[in-house]
Amino acid sequence: MIRCSYELTVRGYELDSFGHVNNSVYLQYAETAMWNIFRVKGLLDAINAEGLFPVILESSQRYIHELHMLDEVRIDSQMSCSSGIVRYKHNIINKTTGLLACRVTGKLAYVNRERIICDVPEAVKKCLESDSDEIGIRNKD
Repeated sequence: MIRCSYELTVRGYELDSFGHVNNSVYLQYAETAMWNIFRVKGLLDAINAEGLFPVILESSQRYIHELHMLDEVRIDSQMSCSSGIVRYKHNIINKTTGLLACRVTGKLAYVNRERIICDVPEAVKKCLESDSDEIGIRNKD
């Protein structure tokens, strides 16, 4: 399992008519954190070399506390691999209050250009199956 953190600031255009982050934006935050893990760990080249692309099979969101414009956010992520599936959990946290705003969990698989599910690339398996220390990803959007 790999653990990491990613940081961002809530932008005005991400808000709904009630002045808090739109529900779909939480999914964008989670996916941004996931892609950043792949980038930081050097897995994008391995995925591209095999002609594969990660596809989300299922995703679940639990909204707990609101986020508002200019809130500083930390996304604590965990990803693991077993039985040909990558499982992920993202805790989206308001850094100022320390409150958990949303938890996103799910599974993804890899497909080829013909949209056929394939094995998880070896480089991804090796990375996610290792007991990796936490990697801090500090990225201000």
